[in-house]
Amino acid sequence: MKALSVAALASTFLFALTTFTHAAIVNVSAGYSETQVGGITSTVVDGLWSRSDYWWHHGDYPRIIALDRLITEADPNFLEPYSNGGWLMDSLGDTKDAERYYRLGAERNPDKSYLWFSLGFFYYNSMKDYPDAIMTFKRAADAPDGGPKSLKMLAHSYERNNQLGEAVNIWQSLHTKYPGDAVILLNLNKDQNLLRTANPTVSQ
Repeated sequence: MKALSVAALASTFLFALTTFTHAAIVNVSAGYSETQVGGITSTVVDGLWSRSDYWWHHGDYPRIIALDRLITEADPNFLEPYSNGGWLMDSLGDTKDAERYYRLGAERNPDKSYLWFSLGFFYYNSMKDYPDAIMTFKRAADAPDGGPKSLKMLAHSYERNNQLGEAVNIWQSLHTKYPGDAVILLNLNKDQNLLRTANPTVSQ
C-alpha cells in the first residue's frame, strides 16, 4: 500500500477520533461522567481494532500498522496492538520502527511483562542482539506478572551470549520450582554439559 494511502487512512481515522473526543469533552461539560466518556473512547478503539482484523484477511499490513498506531494513541494501555504492529513492522523489514514501537508500548506499561517480552524476543530472534535481549527479558521477568516464560528466554539469551553460568543458574532455579518439567531439565542438562566442556576440570 502506498504511503499516501496510509496517510489518507490515518487522517480519516484521526478525524473520527478527534470528533469522538470532542463529543466526549462536550458530554463531560454537560454533566456526563468520566465513565461514560471512557465508554465512548472504548467504542472507538474497539471499532478500529475490529477493522484491523478485516485488513489482516486482505494482507494489507501497512494499513493495519496505521490502525495499530491510532489505537495505541487512543488507549496507551492496550497491549496487543503494540505487539501486533511491532511484529508487522519487523516482518516488513522496518526493524528500527519495530524496536521503537515495542519500546514505546513497554515504557508506557512498565509493570506488564507482555511488551518487555515482545521486545526481548525481537532482539533475540530478529536482531540476534543477545545483550539487549538479556536486559529486556530481565525487565519482563521482574514485572509482577513475569512468570517462568520470561526466565526461560532470559536463560536462552544468556546461553547465546556465552554466559553459561548465568543460564545454568536460571535453569536450576526453574528446575527446583518445577521439578516435573522435562523441558527445563533438558535445558539444564544441556547447559551444564556446555559449561563443563567450556571449563574442563583437571581432576574428575
